[in-house]
Amino acid sequence: MLVMILLLCITFLASTSFLLWILWNKQKREIKTLQLTSSLFENIYDTLPLPIFYKKKKNAGQSGNKAFHHSFGDMNKEVFEELDLLAKNGEHTLTLTYDNGIKKNSTVYLSPLLDKHHKIFGFTGAILDISSLQKSKELLLAQKQRLELALEGSGDGLWDWDMSNDTFFYSPRWKSIMGYEPQESPNSLASWLNLVHPKDMATLNEKLKIHLDEKNELFFAEHRIRDSQPLRWIAVRGKIIIGKNNKARRMVGTIRDISERKKNEEEHHQYQDLFASFVSHLPTIAFIKDLQGKYLYMNNVYQKYIGFQTWQNKNAHELFDATSADEIEKTDRIALYEGVIEHEIMLPTEEGDTKLWKVYKFPIENAEGEKYLCGFGMMINKPFSK
Repeated sequence: MLVMILLLCITFLASTSFLLWILWNKQKREIKTLQLTSSLFENIYDTLPLPIFYKKKKNAGQSGNKAFHHSFGDMNKEVFEELDLLAKNGEHTLTLTYDNGIKKNSTVYLSPLLDKHHKIFGFTGAILDISSLQKSKELLLAQKQRLELALEGSGDGLWDWDMSNDTFFYSPRWKSIMGYEPQESPNSLASWLNLVHPKDMATLNEKLKIHLDEKNELFFAEHRIRDSQPLRWIAVRGKIIIGKNNKARRMVGTIRDISERKKNEEEHHQYQDLFASFVSHLPTIAFIKDLQGKYLYMNNVYQKYIGFQTWQNKNAHELFDATSADEIEKTDRIALYEGVIEHEIMLPTEEGDTKLWKVYKFPIENAEGEKYLCGFGMMINKPFSK
């Protein structure tokens, strides 16, 4: 009986010892793993290029990684005092004093530290130096303002279509040209297209679609502004900007009020039409030829005299008999190369008779320097008549 009790005690002690040995080894491995994990964490913590810090309690010490100490140097204490005043959760933008007393705009991201019971026992955070970004932003803003001022000075309005979120920027000058009040904030494509005159809408849409589809060099269109009094015209220019995968990213352009130009063009066309009507109804013959002798213009009286033949781009030999045509071409050459303006020519009538004409011929040049022969004439000893 005693032997049995001793055996049981020995077995119990052996089992207990074995279990304790297993638990001790397990704890040893966990401690080693924890040490390795802690060491790895510290290595990562210190090698991160971003200044990172934490503080466990309000009155306890604080710690920062190598990047933190490199950035702030002797200013660590002052920086931590400023960080201590911030709300311990979220994003904050403030000016921090870096090493050597340099002040920089910075963004601080803070988050609370939680224990295993999810209770806050400190806070941690990261600091991002945004001074260079701020300078770049300010530089871009200054460039944008200079561009807008230059455009405003030239009388042009600026527009910018961000296609990623389908929003528009319209400059104050753009709004003024299009009839918007200064306090209004148009920000869509409709803000522009709703003001296009109905007669110009189809052409404008077609040109815009072609530019967006083909991504060609430049978009250009002219259109009237709906319900403007007096009626106003604008010229629109723009260029598409291509992003990744050949996808349109944005489109930037200008507008200019061309109402005065259009008014002058219309008046000029009216004068041209009036002058053309005047020449066409002169009670004398009038014509314009190129240097090869082909008729480019012939007024009503001349057309009637030759029997309303088809005359466009035909020469004298195609409209008259050989003798008359030779005489016409001879006087053309004298007028062009010898400067003789006044000529007397026998011209046949539609009925087969010949009549004596006093014809005045003289060369002219267009804007490109191309020469033409012009002339007018009247039948001698016959009163003016149509």
